[in-house]
Amino acid sequence: MSAAPITVVISRIVRPGREEAFEQAVREFIPKSLQFAGHQGAFILRPPPGRREYGAVVRFESQEAWEAFRDADQYQAFLAGIREHLEEEPRVELATGLEGWFAAPGRHFVEAPPRWKMAVTTWFGVVATSLVLVLTLGRWIESWPWLLRHLTFNAAMVVLLTWIVMPSLSAWLRQWGFLGSRSSKKAA
Repeated sequence: MSAAPITVVISRIVRPGREEAFEQAVREFIPKSLQFAGHQGAFILRPPPGRREYGAVVRFESQEAWEAFRDADQYQAFLAGIREHLEEEPRVELATGLEGWFAAPGRHFVEAPPRWKMAVTTWFGVVATSLVLVLTLGRWIESWPWLLRHLTFNAAMVVLLTWIVMPSLSAWLRQWGFLGSRSSKKAA
């Protein structure tokens, strides 16, 4: 199980003429959902004109928090209540890519920064982490066979980036305004 934040992306296709009822149900449930332990926010995406697929991007502090929310009676009741408005079962995906590092913890409506800012931040994190690893771990493993050295170095890089460097770096850069703290509009 994961102790790292997780982003859940849910897509729902709403039946024609049921959009307003669906949106009302979502608007009523959002404040309730934010009361769950480990729930870090939600962003609801309306479809463009002529389309009926709504998106929900929901962030949790861990895999366990998502599973507790997903299995909770209150969430199950919400799902049962909106089922009549949907054409098919929702599509649920867990997002664990780079975007997860950039969503501000505790924000109720998350908007990812532009990709170029994510790229610059990631580049800086990789360069800094690589330099530190070369100067520390690199010296200890320099006599190891190439493949073992390569695997160990990259494993350390991934662990440090995922759990220490990127969460810290993105929080620090957001605090200074580089990643922005644009307030997203609540759309349901």
